[in-house]
Amino acid sequence: MCMAWIDYQKVFDRVSHSWIIKSIGLIGINNKVISFTKKVMSYCRTRMHLHTENKLIETEDKKVQCGIFQGDSLSPLLFCICLIHLFAQLNRLNTGYEEHTTKTKISHLLCMDDLKLIVKTEEELQKQIQTIQIFSDDIHMEFGPEKCAKIAFKRGKIVYSQNLVIDISRETQELEQGKTYLGIEESEGIQHQQMK
Repeated sequence: MCMAWIDYQKVFDRVSHSWIIKSIGLIGINNKVISFTKKVMSYCRTRMHLHTENKLIETEDKKVQCGIFQGDSLSPLLFCICLIHLFAQLNRLNTGYEEHTTKTKISHLLCMDDLKLIVKTEEELQKQIQTIQIFSDDIHMEFGPEKCAKIAFKRGKIVYSQNLVIDISRETQELEQGKTYLGIEESEGIQHQQMK
């Protein structure tokens, strides 16, 4: 089994407004909600202020065409909706680790901008990474490669292999020790006491 942690870099600043509107339309959200979201995003503007010794210089308002508000309750939902199509593509790859009791395949877990990939082989992992890279490029989101990592297990023990190639110019390092995911260190075995 292989696991990889993918971290998006400044992800909330990068989601294009056009993709947000397209995404909520594709999942069948009511047209009034789509119109409301479009209207709210049309008000997104910014202005630069430069303070000099004698005066304040301001630029004209510049329309913001990507990014969602941080700190409001709608933004996390919009972000998750924007990634629904990525999850559908990952599911179509038919990769992942089969849970032995229910026979369902689990290929990924997401908590906001932290994506965890779970696969049987490194070839499957590379397929998932390529799919994520293409999708991310299409909607103008970027990996934070310094926060990405990979770990592989064979019969419950860590095995070391090649670094995970994210794209032509970037690769992640093999994880030397456990990685914290949602506050829990993940490595060999389950740390039952720590998780409790």
